[in-house]
Amino acid sequence: MRDGATGLNGDYALSEVIGFVLLLGLVVAAFSVWAIYVVPVNGREGEITQMNAVKDRFTDYKMSLDSLWINNQSGVTLSTTFNLGTGGGNSQSGGLFIPMLNPIASSATLAVNDGGDTLTVNSSSATTATVVNLSTLEYQSMNNYWIQQRYYYQTGGIFLSQDNGSVCRVSPSFTIAKANNGTVDVAAVNLVPIRVLGGSSIGGKGPVRVDSQVRTPTRIATLQPDTWVNISVDVADKPTALTWMGVLNETRIRGNITDSSWYSFNVVEDPVTKRGKAFMLINGPYTSPSNPDVYLTLQTVDYVVTLNNIASGIS
Repeated sequence: MRDGATGLNGDYALSEVIGFVLLLGLVVAAFSVWAIYVVPVNGREGEITQMNAVKDRFTDYKMSLDSLWINNQSGVTLSTTFNLGTGGGNSQSGGLFIPMLNPIASSATLAVNDGGDTLTVNSSSATTATVVNLSTLEYQSMNNYWIQQRYYYQTGGIFLSQDNGSVCRVSPSFTIAKANNGTVDVAAVNLVPIRVLGGSSIGGKGPVRVDSQVRTPTRIATLQPDTWVNISVDVADKPTALTWMGVLNETRIRGNITDSSWYSFNVVEDPVTKRGKAFMLINGPYTSPSNPDVYLTLQTVDYVVTLNNIASGIS
């Protein structure tokens, strides 16, 4: 048993120790709750914002590239900047607790790829089919808190691929529409397959500059009369083929070709390679081979695309 002032002072010291331990426990608990719940939420919001910015950047990129070939700007280089991930090329703050309070910055890969996808266009008047490689400029996310997404520019369209499938965000420069040749209704098929040539890749964090220049500015001004035109797309898998089938059907519907006698379509999967193929046959309103009722305009445009790192520390 403690007596007098000595025992009282010991009780006070013990109370201070217990109070400090309790306060430290509350601080650690608060940090733990923040790290477990708040940090992932903030990280998720940051990555969603980043991917929305990537979508907008690809849309701007498509519009700028379209303006180059429409205006025959063969000597002009278009420069566009993409930010890889949410880090922005900056290092995180140091210290004991600061990294725990901030989400881990994500990264990404930007690449010009040729994955073997092809567009084949054949018609009644063609001696050989036109085959175009559908190369891509693609952004593959490496998110830490949200789903992985792959945005890519392919033949003038913007596509999004993720775990639950793929979708076309912005349509390519394809038109399948009902028209009139001055006497009767006909089908007009206008296709502008666009290739991006380069074959480079940059991964990590921070900004990347994409330089693009038209290689083939010549435009086709004449229409080719045919009795039928067949469009087929060969891609990596059947879900992607279904996405392309949706693209072709959407432009057909917008063009007011709704009579099923004017067209046919299908999507198939190779049982061995598992690659998918979508095709659409436009045969117009008439069945007589001597009466051309499908008019085809086909122009292939090539861009040379290079990727360049940007030193983000320079202002």
